[in-house]
Parts: sequence; C-alpha cells; structure tokens
Amino acid sequence: KLLYKYVPKEVVDRPKRGFSMPIASWLRGPLRDWAESLLDRKRLEREGYFDPKAVREKWEEHLTRRGLWHYQLWDVLMFQSWLDARN
Repeated sequence: KLLYKYVPKEVVDRPKRGFSMPIASWLRGPLRDWAESLLDRKRLEREGYFDPKAVREKWEEHLTRRGLWHYQLWDVLMFQSWLDARN
C-alpha cells in the first residue's frame, strides 16, 4: 500500500519483465581484447576442442554485425576461460 503512494498503480501492478545482458556489444567493446585472445586461431588449433575456422568465421561475422553469434561465442569463451583457470 505504501508503494502506491509514490509509484503509479500501472507501474506497481504490471507483470515482471526480464532483462538481457548486452553481451553482443560487450564483445565488440570492452571485452573484445579478452575474447580475441581466447578465440585466437592458433590457440584453438592447439587445444583441439573447437573447429578454429568455424569459430573465427562466427567471430568475424559478429564483429562486422553480419551475424548474431554472441550467445554461441559466449559459450566458447566461457569454456576457454574455464580451461585457463584449470591450467
């Protein structure tokens, strides 16, 4: 009841809405150098878990905004980061 005194009823009673993290823009911006190092072709070849050609193609498409691959790239980046933490 107290909230209704300060916030409009339509705001208080509306359904909850989720939000998404701006992963796509982070990967093109502040996280780009970090991602680039984890997605390095030679590194991917050496480790052997991912197809370096496919990953690099998706990365380039993401950077040039020709493809929406940020969620898939994020999964690869999390795996690569996990590998770093283990070694």
